[in-house]
Amino acid sequence: MKINFPLPTDKKRHRYCQNCLSEKVKDIKVKEKTLYQCEDCGKSYDRLIDIDPALTWWVDEKTKEYWHESIGVFIINSDGGILLIERVIFPYGFTIPAGHLEAGEKPLTAATRELEEETGINADNLTLFSEEGVPNDRCRRGADYHKWHLYTYLLTNSQSIIPNRQEGKNPIWLTLEESLKQNFTYPTRFFLEKYGNKLINSALPNLSGRTGN
Repeated sequence: MKINFPLPTDKKRHRYCQNCLSEKVKDIKVKEKTLYQCEDCGKSYDRLIDIDPALTWWVDEKTKEYWHESIGVFIINSDGGILLIERVIFPYGFTIPAGHLEAGEKPLTAATRELEEETGINADNLTLFSEEGVPNDRCRRGADYHKWHLYTYLLTNSQSIIPNRQEGKNPIWLTLEESLKQNFTYPTRFFLEKYGNKLINSALPNLSGRTGN
């Protein structure tokens, strides 16, 4: 979203209704999904404008677009399968383990933290795959643009996946071909369609018979 109003300067977190910019916003649950209801205008949305000093964010001076910085991890198993988790908060759909970069946090530290929080996997050998800006990437905190730090990780054992129930459910392993038939979050589909087997090969560099798209 564009930020066309004065930003707070008190270094505190502020949450605004995307319709009327009131700060009287509360979380509500509707059929397992989290919405944000405004007490002033009465409207409910799956997004709000969340200005949080605990996160890494900025507003583009020219476009006024609100940017966040994010990390994501494509987890690949020894068969070339991709781990996907179904989100229960916006953006809905299947996704990879991902999250926002905290203020002052290094991307690799954030990726390791998010991976453990969202899957229970404790990993220390993630591979950096890409760093790039992704437009039209709408998150529940109000940003439509994100700078992504994308990692891959090879899971070589049969460790159980324990999703964070506040954000996701139904972890599933799928091939690339099977994955592309799913309902994805925007950035997950963006990266899968852009890079395809290159993502898998980055975790399985010696796997024969796979070529990049």
